[in-house]
Amino acid sequence: MRYEHFIKEHREEPSICHCGKDENLNPGVIYGPVIRDIYIVECCTAGFGSVIVNGTEFPLRKGDCYFLFPGDTVTHTAAKREPREGVWCAMDGLQIGGVLAKAGITSESPFAPAEAFDEITDIVKQVVNMKEENDAGADLRRTSLVYSILGSLMKYTSATSDKNIWVKKAIGVMETNYHEDLKVEDIAFAIGLDRSYFSTLFKSQTGKTPHAYLTSLRIKKACTLIEQQNFSVSQAAISVGLDWRNFARLFKKETGKTPREYLSKVK
Repeated sequence: MRYEHFIKEHREEPSICHCGKDENLNPGVIYGPVIRDIYIVECCTAGFGSVIVNGTEFPLRKGDCYFLFPGDTVTHTAAKREPREGVWCAMDGLQIGGVLAKAGITSESPFAPAEAFDEITDIVKQVVNMKEENDAGADLRRTSLVYSILGSLMKYTSATSDKNIWVKKAIGVMETNYHEDLKVEDIAFAIGLDRSYFSTLFKSQTGKTPHAYLTSLRIKKACTLIEQQNFSVSQAAISVGLDWRNFARLFKKETGKTPREYLSKVK
C-alpha cells in the first residue's frame, strides 16, 4: 500500500509538526511506502532495521541518525527478532533544506555524522517530552529545538563543502563496490586523490578511516543479508567482500555480538 499526503505551503522559519517514539514494534513490521512531505530526523536507539529511500535501502542499528526530505518515498522496516527503537520528529521550514545541504545531507546520503548522534538524540527526546505542552511559548521553544538539531549537525560537519564532495564520492564508490576486492588505494584512485591525503581527509570528516568505514558498511550489508535473505554467515561474508575466516572477529568488533549470537536474535 502507498500512503501519500502533502502540505501545500511551507513556512520560512522551522517548526515542529509531529514527533514520537518507535518502540514495541512488531517483529519484521514494514511501514510504507509513504511519500514524505516534510523533513524528518530519526535516531535509532536500539535494535536493527532499515529505511528504504527512493529505492535505496540503508541498514539501521543503534547509533544511526538520518534525515528524510520532502518528496522522498520511504519504507521503514524493523528486524524480526530485535526490532529497532528510536525517537523522531517531523519538521517544516524552508531554512532546513539549506542547512542540510551545507552539511552534505541528501536523500542519497541521509546519515548524520556518528559523533552527532548523542546530541541530536537528546534534543529529539526533548521535543518528544514537550509534545503535550501548549502554553503561549511552547511553539517558540520547539522552534529553538529545531535550530539546536541543525546546530548540532553543523557542529560535526566540515565548513568546507569541497571536502564533503570528496567524501560523498568515496562513500558512493564504497556503496557500489563493497562486494568487490576493494582497497583504500582503489577508492582514492577512483575519486582522483592521493591515498595519504584521502585517508586523512576521510577520517577528519567521518571520524573513521576509509578501511574502518568500508568494514562497517560491509558488516551492515551482511546483517541485512542474514536478516532479510536468510544467508548463512559464510555466504554473507563472501557476498560483502570479507574473508569468512576473519568475519566473526570483525562482526563482533562492529556489532558487539558474535555471528552466532546475532543469528539467535534474528532467526
